[in-house]
Amino acid sequence: MSFRSIQGQDRAISALRHALQSDRVAHAYLFAGGEGVGKMTTAVEFAKALVCSAGSDDACDACPACGKVLHGNHPDIHRLKPEGAGRQIKIDAVREQVRNPLSLKPFEAARKVVLLDDAHAMNIDSSNCLLKTLEEPPPNSVLILVTPRPDQLLETILSRCQMIRFAPLAPKLLQSELEARGVAAGVARMLSQSSGGSLGHALRMADEPELPKARRLLLDLFVGIEETNIIQSAATFTSIVAELAASRAEHTGTNARAETRSVTEWLLDLAVLFYRDVAVRQVGFETSQLANADVEQLVDEETVITEFGIRAILDTIEDAKRHIRANVDLDAAVLDALSRIATYRKQRAA
Repeated sequence: MSFRSIQGQDRAISALRHALQSDRVAHAYLFAGGEGVGKMTTAVEFAKALVCSAGSDDACDACPACGKVLHGNHPDIHRLKPEGAGRQIKIDAVREQVRNPLSLKPFEAARKVVLLDDAHAMNIDSSNCLLKTLEEPPPNSVLILVTPRPDQLLETILSRCQMIRFAPLAPKLLQSELEARGVAAGVARMLSQSSGGSLGHALRMADEPELPKARRLLLDLFVGIEETNIIQSAATFTSIVAELAASRAEHTGTNARAETRSVTEWLLDLAVLFYRDVAVRQVGFETSQLANADVEQLVDEETVITEFGIRAILDTIEDAKRHIRANVDLDAAVLDALSRIATYRKQRAA
């Protein structure tokens, strides 16, 4: 693989290639963008190019250095990611796998490189430890932070990194990638339109046999929310989450309870896509331009809500997602969101 194998991120790749060509590589980068859009794949390819013997703007994939990176045993490239039950990056890990390696001279290449996966998982102690390295970066070192949630990083860390933004992948590209992996054309089209531009999300959903049923139940729930059925709607939402989490756990070998928060957030992502479709439908977008074209009738039913109401619903769902990431009680977050959505759905155009 090389930069040439990465699709849909031309702007990010162009910026990295320019840095390599001009020999103006920064000490620290922040690769930010949604999950499953190619951030870590690009980070590995960038690291490979940084140690490649060819010294070009891309890895040659032929020299011994590239081979070592491919097999994960290059002595000048280190990777740190969250571990343990809490999925945190703790201070000892930052000391041992970031600060200490970067403080040493490179063994073989011109630079030492550390990839920090899911950098938002650092706690305050590990963040401050990393900050010391960013404030006084060792010579010939490159630190690459990768995260879908840059807003959860310290401002002082953000200010010391060069931001490389990764865009959601285009639906046509996603559909092509899914079909190339054996996903049926009809399913691939639906997933490409409802995965938020994330190939990772789309692939995970493709492996969910309960997905079509769960998605339809979810959308029917949202278009039927009223102030008189909030408790019932919340119970239905919880049952959808439980069924999908159990299905995912069965296929991945994880615990269903551990999947609950990620499944809840993913279902809320589907709701966001649905109400974005309602918003664009209100301004005249055609069916082919909808992410949820297969449920066009449901989209049209919600267009009677005022534009303010739709914006408020979208804001409510995003608030609920933030609460879930902050480990707020799931039942309380869902109940509050559905209650607010029921209120906003009453705002109908005259």
